[in-house]
This record gives sequence, C-alpha cells and structure tokens, in this order.
Amino acid sequence: MEKQIQEEEEKRFYNLKLSLKVFFSNRTAVAGLIIFLGYVADALLMQFYPEIVGVRNPNTLIYNFINPVPQPPSAKYPLGTTYPGVNLLQAIMEAIRIDLGFSLLIVVSGALIGAVIGVLAAYVGGYLDEVLMRITDIFFSVPFLVLALAVGFVLGRSLNSMVIALIIVWWPIYARYSRSLTLSLRESMFIEAAKASGASNARIMFRHILPNTLPPILVQISLDLGSVVGIFATLAFIGFIPNANIPELGYLTSLGLNYIQSAPWTVIFPGLAITLFALSVNLMGDGLRDVIDPRRRS
Repeated sequence: MEKQIQEEEEKRFYNLKLSLKVFFSNRTAVAGLIIFLGYVADALLMQFYPEIVGVRNPNTLIYNFINPVPQPPSAKYPLGTTYPGVNLLQAIMEAIRIDLGFSLLIVVSGALIGAVIGVLAAYVGGYLDEVLMRITDIFFSVPFLVLALAVGFVLGRSLNSMVIALIIVWWPIYARYSRSLTLSLRESMFIEAAKASGASNARIMFRHILPNTLPPILVQISLDLGSVVGIFATLAFIGFIPNANIPELGYLTSLGLNYIQSAPWTVIFPGLAITLFALSVNLMGDGLRDVIDPRRRS
C-alpha cells in the first residue's frame, strides 16, 4: 500500500515537472504570465498597502476641479492627467484592482456553475441531461452581450447587478465543456473501480470526475478573463454601468473621450491597460493549452 502511494506521488511530481517544463518552454506564455503577475501585484498593493504609493482611498477617484483640463505626461504625472484633473497613473493602478477583481469573480463563478451543471447532465443523463442542455442552448442562442444588457435592465443598472448578469450569461460554455469531458470520463476504468468499491454517485461526480475536467476549463478561464475585462470596460465606457467616481478602466477611457484630439493620452493609456491585460491572459492560455496537449507532452 505504501509503495502504491509513493508511486502515485512520484507520478504526480513527474506530471507537475513536465507541465512546468512545457509551459516555460513557451516564451510568449512566460511573457504573458509576467504581465499578468504585474497586474496581480498592483491589485494586491492597492488592496492592502495603497498608502505606499500615496493612495488613501483606492475605491474613489480624486478630482481636481481647480485645474480640470488634461495635462500631458510629466515628472509629477508620469501618464498625465485626464478630465477633471485626475492623476492617470494613480487612477489606472486603482482601476486594475477593480477590473481584475470583478473579472475573476465573474469567470470563476461562471466556470464553477457551468462545470457542476455539465457534470450532472452527463453523469445522470436522461431527462435531466435534456432539460439542462436545452436551457444551455437557449443561453447560447442569444448574443451574450445582448443577454447581459437585458439581464442588467431587469436586475438594475448597478455594478453588482452587472456582475450577476455576466455570471448568468457566462456559465453555458463551461457546461458544454464539462459535459463532453464527463461523457468520456464516466466510462473510464477508474470510474468503474470507484463504482465497484461502493462510492456514491455524488462522490464519483465531485471527487473523481470534476477534478479531471479542470485542465481544459482552466485554459478557458484564462482566455475568458480578457474577454470579461473588455466587456466590463465597454459597458462602463458606454455608460450602462452608473459610475459613482469608482476607478474603472472603461470609465477612465470615457472621461478623456472629449479630449482625444488635444490630449490623446487620456484615452491611450487606459485603453493600453485593457489591451495589455487581454493580451497577457491570451498568451497564458496558449501556454496552458500546450500543457494539456498530448503531442507537446510526449
């Protein structure tokens, strides 16, 4: 028994080592990881020690109506200011925390809901599978942005209601992924062995099947993070999400829109922050896809 446990641990260590080797052999994926970690470090800094960079309240933008006209980048304001007199570097650092936090909440919650629904549908089968998959088809039949706007109108146009709306429209793709993976996994030898040993259906689904569906789901999560940040910023940019002076990248971009010709940095820098984040998570997703690709692991 001890020998089997030791062999299993050695196998897991070998797989982890091989996965890291495959990921770090992809230079673009490593570049994406470095950029993403920079965003995470910024979010943690703003959450726990904002006073280090002179920020008292990272939840509120500080306006300067004495000098509201955007000022160009300088030693005092490295990224310039945007209307009305907002320090753009400080505002972007605060906004990254908001956008990253909400995108992680939306994508991870949607993935969790979708994965559980997909596993349940495929493992139980029958009428439950038909009902759950037809509901999934209904969500897929409507463009997700239109559906998010509709749900947002029903729940109310606020930051929290839009987070709930995006979670509601984001789970179907994960339900499809986990269902297709569960259909192949439920016929595996280790599932037959678990049944023979008397394991309950709930234990088989959530202890043996669900963890084995996670690798491709993690790849999809990394790709979706960029999409959700873009959608969230778009909704804030068009004014669908009422903003009460909350630092958010889409809202920051909208502040400088009237000055795009005379002060282009007011739009370029917040837009660049969104673009860099989307690029980094997509590069990471490519690296994670290589990790689960059997041809790259051989």
